[in-house]
Amino acid sequence: MKLREAINDIKTGVLHPVYFLKGNDHFLQNFLIDELAKEIFVNQNENRILMLPDEMTGKEIVDRLTTMDLFSERKLFILRDPQKLKGRASLDLISLCENTIDNHFIVLISDDWITKTAFFKKIETLVNPIDVQTPFINDMGKWANYLINKRGKAAVSKVQQIMVDMAGDSVAHLDNEIEKICLFIGERNNIEAEDIELFSGWKRDRQRWEFLTALADKDYSKSIKLGKAIITKHDSMIALIYPLTTLFQELLFFKMKKGTFKEYQGYTPIPPSLKKRIPQFAKQFTIERLDSTLKMLGDIDKRQKTTYSLDETELIQLIGHVLK
Repeated sequence: MKLREAINDIKTGVLHPVYFLKGNDHFLQNFLIDELAKEIFVNQNENRILMLPDEMTGKEIVDRLTTMDLFSERKLFILRDPQKLKGRASLDLISLCENTIDNHFIVLISDDWITKTAFFKKIETLVNPIDVQTPFINDMGKWANYLINKRGKAAVSKVQQIMVDMAGDSVAHLDNEIEKICLFIGERNNIEAEDIELFSGWKRDRQRWEFLTALADKDYSKSIKLGKAIITKHDSMIALIYPLTTLFQELLFFKMKKGTFKEYQGYTPIPPSLKKRIPQFAKQFTIERLDSTLKMLGDIDKRQKTTYSLDETELIQLIGHVLK
């Protein structure tokens, strides 16, 4: 089930005793939980209970889920990583999903969308999973618009896209950056591109992203033009080594993993729009070419730090090596 469908059901009063959220975007997880809590606790104080299998035994979790109180008040239980419950506790949880308790609402959360265990297969026969993966980059503009409007601000689509390019690797990151920019502009209603440039150095970063994209796309003339503009106006060659190394490491890892490893979700200094195209770019390179490029970047780094070397010369030689 899509998140929008689940939210629409909740807002129209269609509630389910058990929800199963699959995906690692914590903003979206919390977004649904908050909407659910608003509806559940409209006539009583909020009673939201978070349970973590790493901090509680399976028996303690099941006991909390099944304990009834004298006042029959509604309770919202949030259980992260339910697959970590073992033995009897796991079976009891499955049973609770089949035979629910009145006024007890359970939200099961798994960050891992891909894993198919016997436990998850059973849960999915009882509960329709809700997709809370980070949206694709072309859907992030809708979230940017929503998050801006939520704060009483406005921005044209071009400015929204700048924000997506800058911080669209997760809705949580996008929300955080929009919050900071809204605080930065104060009482003014409209967010302008200049606000983002002043606040975050976006203009400089955008040139760097465009250069990385041109290089990964094997566009020689654009790589030369953008690369030379960057090292003469904004950056030095040594400042480019870190993002360049990250880019070619990501391409190498993608070539090597052959579908056996999960995508890395941590911070990398390349924009979401570029990350999303890693599979496409990787097709244009051999493992040997990527490996030799990373070695060359290491050699450039050493020369930059220990001897005199010309930025433009180093850059052009690197581009030539990557694209030949």
